[in-house]
Amino acid sequence: MKNNSENGLKGCTMISVCFAALLIAFAAVPAQAQQTTVSLNTPELVQGSTVYATVEIDDVNNLDAGQFDLLFNPDVLKVVNVEEGSIEGTKIPVQWRSIDGDTLRVIFNLEGVTGISGSGQLARIGFEVIGDGESNLLISSGLLGNTEANEIDTNWGVTAAADVQKSTPGFGVVFALVGLIAVFCVVRFSRS
Repeated sequence: MKNNSENGLKGCTMISVCFAALLIAFAAVPAQAQQTTVSLNTPELVQGSTVYATVEIDDVNNLDAGQFDLLFNPDVLKVVNVEEGSIEGTKIPVQWRSIDGDTLRVIFNLEGVTGISGSGQLARIGFEVIGDGESNLLISSGLLGNTEANEIDTNWGVTAAADVQKSTPGFGVVFALVGLIAVFCVVRFSRS
């Protein structure tokens, strides 16, 4: 009887040691880098006023160049100006042109710069609100490049500057597993 109890204790100890080793191994793995996000922050539209929509960027690394299209309802909005943005204090010089009556293309290239990292604004677009209805502002055909001429993985098209939290397992999962192991050990010892 004592032999079974000792075997159960050894088995439970081995499981606990393996679990602790896994926990330490996963805790030592660094978190993955954040994905670059581009979002469009638009103010309230009041007919007869001029408003600025900002194209915001978060968590970019070694940005060198890029482009995007901004689609809008020309019955409601008229483009009056496009201003340069800024990331971590570095100006983002922009060039722009109208593609169609409802599409604006913005391009930028940071010549002579070794790449910009961080968060900020790619551009500010000034609109005159000329009508009422839906503005239908949407980012399209976006592309960002880094200093090695590679495309930067980017989440495009978020129309509001809101953070989206991804749920990840935390200590609740760890405590649940520890509890499960404890129950397993208690059951093993009670059978001995």
